[in-house]
Amino acid sequence: MNEITKKIAKAIDSSNQWYTVRSILGYWWAIFYILLGAREAGKSYAVMDFFLKEYFEKGKQFTWLRLTEASTKKLLSNNAMQFIDIGLMQKYNIDSKDITAKGTSVFYKGKPMAKILALSTFYSDKGVALFEDKDFEDEMFAYNICCDEFQRERNEKNTFDITYAFVNQLENLVRHKTNCRIFLIGNTVEECSDILTLFNFIPETFGRYKLKKKRAVIDYIPPSKKYLERRKGSIASLLAPDASTFTNEQKYDKSKIYKGRVHKPQYIIQFRSQSFTVWDKNIILRHNKENKPIISMTPLLINNTAFRSELRDEVILMNYERRYMFRDMLTQKLFDKCIKEIKGIKG
Repeated sequence: MNEITKKIAKAIDSSNQWYTVRSILGYWWAIFYILLGAREAGKSYAVMDFFLKEYFEKGKQFTWLRLTEASTKKLLSNNAMQFIDIGLMQKYNIDSKDITAKGTSVFYKGKPMAKILALSTFYSDKGVALFEDKDFEDEMFAYNICCDEFQRERNEKNTFDITYAFVNQLENLVRHKTNCRIFLIGNTVEECSDILTLFNFIPETFGRYKLKKKRAVIDYIPPSKKYLERRKGSIASLLAPDASTFTNEQKYDKSKIYKGRVHKPQYIIQFRSQSFTVWDKNIILRHNKENKPIISMTPLLINNTAFRSELRDEVILMNYERRYMFRDMLTQKLFDKCIKEIKGIKG
């Protein structure tokens, strides 16, 4: 009996080494499944495994999204040689000769299997019916889409608005349809992910979060014991042992979060896509219909508020000198994101 117990424990420990999507798929009301976790946790592998299972058992084609055209070209090069992990090739008895790529499409034995598209080039896909197979339209989950590595690396150049591109690419893909599963895979939430701001939620601790109003489930995955053991002695662990992209452990600075009562709204800071109200001189909350003087952070806003560059610069300076306080972490991250967006267009 002791031997059996040990074998069961070993099997459980081995299975916990890698992430699986089995439990998260049980949330039938969700459209978005957001997977955040350290590198090598098996997130992309697990999603691709599910997509391939659906393809080979039901014939469902799928779409794989990346941020930029450069990253999609890597996946499509050499007949999509790097698209499917070797372990999954073996699991589904896929011969590399059976996989071919043409344009943005991947084929298995000459039949369409997947499309690999970039968010940055959504405009070139306008008007294209990417899901033409009518066989699954009446199913609860007819279409499978994954946006892999949806968050920019810390030093990656910001050349386009991720949220705008993501929403428009989904419009290209599914139009008004909601009978789909859309997976979003990211390595870190250290910086405010552009796409996460669409869901008005940023997880601060490991766990599963259910956002029913947004029809989203978030798995913020802790590194497994096996993963941590595997990372010991690696080059990355020696040079950057605390880097969140490897540990996925966030060390939030909460010194700028103010949870006390606010008394009087002073003025509104208006960006192109977000508005914030400053209370009691320096406490920032998201705007909630307060009627106060507006500081426009960019010219030609819809409300026709006069733009004064000296006021904009004062707001930027106050933020740089950490004189603002924020109601919560999401507000702080949204505000910082807006500040970063306008730094490149100052004039």
